[in-house]
Amino acid sequence: MSFRATSVLFAQVRPILVSAAESGVDVEGILTRLGLVEGMRATDPERRLELKDYYRIQRDIAQSLDDLTARLSERTLTYKTGNFVIAQAQQSRTLQDAMVSLAEHFNMMHGAPYNSVRVGAGHSAFVVDDSTFPYRFRHDTELMHFVGDCLLIKVHCLLDSLSNGLATQAIRRVRLQRTRSGTPHTQNEFWDVPLEFGRPAYELVYDYDIACQTIPNIDRIDLSTDGIFARVISHLERKAPSTDKRSYSARILELVAEDCVDQGEVAVRLGVSVATLRRRLDEEGLCFRDLVRQARFNKAEHLLINGRSVSQVCETLNYSDIRAFNRAFKKWKGQTPAEFAKQAKPLKAG
Repeated sequence: MSFRATSVLFAQVRPILVSAAESGVDVEGILTRLGLVEGMRATDPERRLELKDYYRIQRDIAQSLDDLTARLSERTLTYKTGNFVIAQAQQSRTLQDAMVSLAEHFNMMHGAPYNSVRVGAGHSAFVVDDSTFPYRFRHDTELMHFVGDCLLIKVHCLLDSLSNGLATQAIRRVRLQRTRSGTPHTQNEFWDVPLEFGRPAYELVYDYDIACQTIPNIDRIDLSTDGIFARVISHLERKAPSTDKRSYSARILELVAEDCVDQGEVAVRLGVSVATLRRRLDEEGLCFRDLVRQARFNKAEHLLINGRSVSQVCETLNYSDIRAFNRAFKKWKGQTPAEFAKQAKPLKAG
């Protein structure tokens, strides 16, 4: 089957969207931005949602709720525990260290030992045993399998972000809880390694020697919510031709958020020439440089809202002078970074 078919029934994920809406998320707004104009009003039982759009929805829900798990658990997470987990894992110097850190701190975050790392002959496995996890949708077996399959993809991509690509080099096989059946589950076409079905727990099995290698260019890893989900979406984009209905500017902003700031590389990722890219942006009254600047300040706003200091944001965005950053931000936003952070903080806490 071609990876072009990587999509899920919209009806299958509707309960997740309803739950997010009940938690205060503007789900209709999210769907509209993705070009899904019918939104939650869609009634066609055969309507499908591309898997990458599912992750975009998860990303926006996670950002809205400050919850990296996108509120799939009945247990509400303590404020910013996701940031804490990522911050601890970011201290890792190898993929193996990152696996152990994630397992330990995810368990602390969720209050039970759902995750573990098991080392065997030549391999190291990240194990997720969610048999007692308080999912919101435990009554729906197929939805639970879908959520578990997609969670495993996200965990792998998080490890890939933490290890700056080593996880993709090291992955050797994937073990799933669902049984093998004739019904296609296209989310699992994500994997380029052997799949094992009907296992008691989910497992990501990595080559041990690669997992113990020092992570390259560790200071350049983007571990924001945007960065983590961007890596998932980037994997999916590389595997399948795009049928993205969003504007070129929206798609470019997403790529630039992944630190893809070369116009030629962006054109390749979108499957067009640089000339076509420029023409499409001109039709929207924009230019590539403007979008790079916008993505940069979008990232600055996100970091400030999530508690980073002005000096930390300045360093993350590679400004050599904090005064230059203050001037540029004020020109963009009409207020200094400190003023913006002070104003945004109570909104986030509420």
